[in-house]
Amino acid sequence: MTTHTLNDLQRLQQLYAMGFNNPLIDQVLRQTIEDQVARDENDLREIDSTLRAYEVQSGLSSTEFWARYQAGKAPDTSDSLEWQTFYKMRQRILARLFSLRETVSDLNSP
Repeated sequence: MTTHTLNDLQRLQQLYAMGFNNPLIDQVLRQTIEDQVARDENDLREIDSTLRAYEVQSGLSSTEFWARYQAGKAPDTSDSLEWQTFYKMRQRILARLFSLRETVSDLNSP
């Protein structure tokens, strides 16, 4: 996100805080957020499928693997590097989805 976009969003937030209301902007924001939620949910399904393959191969859950990786007890292999990368991607997507879903809920409340 560019600085320009952040500035625009801050200005829009200030306008709304002062009582400004535009149904078209509301609709566009809601749709944009819902589209991102759908993309993130799709990405999450793909990542979960990849993580399951690592779990089946190793006999460990991704949570168990992550704990071992953090403790320096996971093997130093390309599979471990990829697994931890997918695990971190999953965590970032989950955090973003939580925030986006809260936003959608706020937008849908009266």
